[in-house]
Amino acid sequence: MKKSLSLIVFLAGLASCIYPFKSDLEDSSENIIVFDGKIIVGGVSTVSISRMLTFEEGVFAPRGVTEGTAWIEDDEGKKYYPDNYPSKQSSFLIPTQDVSPERKYRMMADVDGKLYVSDWLEAIDPPVIDDISIDYDPDDSTSVQVLVSAHGGDSGTGYIGFSYDETWEFHSEWVCGYELDTIRWREVERTSPYPNYWCWKTTSFNGLILVDYSELTEDRVVDYQILRFSTRDNRNQKKYSINVKAVNLSPDTYKYMKNLDEISKGGGSLFSPNPGEMASNIRCDSDPSCRVLGYITASLETSKRVFIDSRYYNPPLARTSYLFIPDDKRESYEFGFYPVDFMILPKGDNGEDLEGIYWGPLRCIDCVADGGTKTKPDFWE
Repeated sequence: MKKSLSLIVFLAGLASCIYPFKSDLEDSSENIIVFDGKIIVGGVSTVSISRMLTFEEGVFAPRGVTEGTAWIEDDEGKKYYPDNYPSKQSSFLIPTQDVSPERKYRMMADVDGKLYVSDWLEAIDPPVIDDISIDYDPDDSTSVQVLVSAHGGDSGTGYIGFSYDETWEFHSEWVCGYELDTIRWREVERTSPYPNYWCWKTTSFNGLILVDYSELTEDRVVDYQILRFSTRDNRNQKKYSINVKAVNLSPDTYKYMKNLDEISKGGGSLFSPNPGEMASNIRCDSDPSCRVLGYITASLETSKRVFIDSRYYNPPLARTSYLFIPDDKRESYEFGFYPVDFMILPKGDNGEDLEGIYWGPLRCIDCVADGGTKTKPDFWE
């Protein structure tokens, strides 16, 4: 009876989440350097450096940015540097398009005057991306989803890491109908289109979306959602393209990266290993007592690009909250505001319509100021 009672008390403690936990890193978490890195043979390698912030009650807080330098070295001593080396930063793109798959590689980094190195790594052959589809999210008709199907190929491990680059053609929020005559300080109707109405924008996700298909009946990933965005997003305005990249991961690499990701977000379970029990493949060469977290992978990467037109676009209502009729045009211009167009908007003190030429920030009429570029990508169809 005593044994049964003890078991009940123990289980009740688990159910109520009252379970003492003290990480062995709690007193030194400010000094833990975290590395995330992908050595891509035949592509662009990425390395990021962060510092684990103080956490409470055994739960990690988000990582803080820290800076240093990083590079890749092969087993013949040849080094590969980022373009802006030796400038200090927190993330790096390192050209490794021309390296040999026959060599072994490691990451090296200098942070706060200390040298960090990864284990020597052999590149794993890439998976195969079978298909990429873009369609409405069946659970949310106001969202567009990107689905990927893939398998490991001859070197399949049951674990894949996805990343991607996105590029899309979009326009500024308003067509600019007026320009400012700074001699007379008055608006003049434009006789030609504003030059920066259409642009391209590119963003990248250089981390890894971790996928485990090791226990599925079919030895592949089918229609895995790697991204979703609103139908009102400007990705849908004209043409959108996504270049999905994939690498095979070893079981140990997957488990480490998955657990670190969950703990860093505060989602680790009671039975997850704490960071002190997780064997990173990175060490501080100049000070072996330094705590290091993170994992470096080496692999050949496969990629596949698809395009989609504007069929899913649901234009949002134009925002007018930042538009105004200036009292002082010179002052407004000097603060970075520009004439947008002639409008009638309910802007009065009593909600009445006010007619006139409304002004707004440059980004509302200039797609370059809104983060775009006028340079058409080489791959654009």
